[in-house]
Amino acid sequence: MNIQPASLPHFFLKPGDMAFAEQSCVISTLLGSCVAITMTSRRLGIGAICHALLPACQDRNRCNGCTELFRHVECSVQGMIEAFLVRGVPCSGIEAKLFGGADMFRTDTARDGEYSVGRQNIDKARNTLAAEGIRLVATDVGGTQGRKIIFYPHTGEVFLRRLTSMALAGGMSAARRTRGQVS
Repeated sequence: MNIQPASLPHFFLKPGDMAFAEQSCVISTLLGSCVAITMTSRRLGIGAICHALLPACQDRNRCNGCTELFRHVECSVQGMIEAFLVRGVPCSGIEAKLFGGADMFRTDTARDGEYSVGRQNIDKARNTLAAEGIRLVATDVGGTQGRKIIFYPHTGEVFLRRLTSMALAGGMSAARRTRGQVS
């Protein structure tokens, strides 16, 4: 199933990167315990997506001067917000979606109360978005399966494919389209 129009430019987002688009395009990424956060201004038809690996930067100055800005959820959200603010979009004008955070590396030896990296990423994303007053309109997080995300920044639409063990070997499961609420 080909779900992207051939006429739009396509970009692949690598772990630790962020992309901001002011023109129509398609951006895809693959997620395991990492999270992707998409942000869109429907009014201006612009959007951004990040692929964050870890919850927070260890720098005491937070994200100011962070050398790996988009590797961390907290810093990624801040960087994406700055890109919207420069273009005149306040946090109240941004819609966000959150994907990933699978429990890919959980072991039987994990202690009670210990969270997986995926769970920490999810929690940090939700808390940071809420603290900034950004509406989280859709999520597909957690579980044990990886995900392929296909994002249309100009509309905010996201297509999601859950990756099964078979998919990791080359195949993929059926695609799902997100528009607001996602189970």
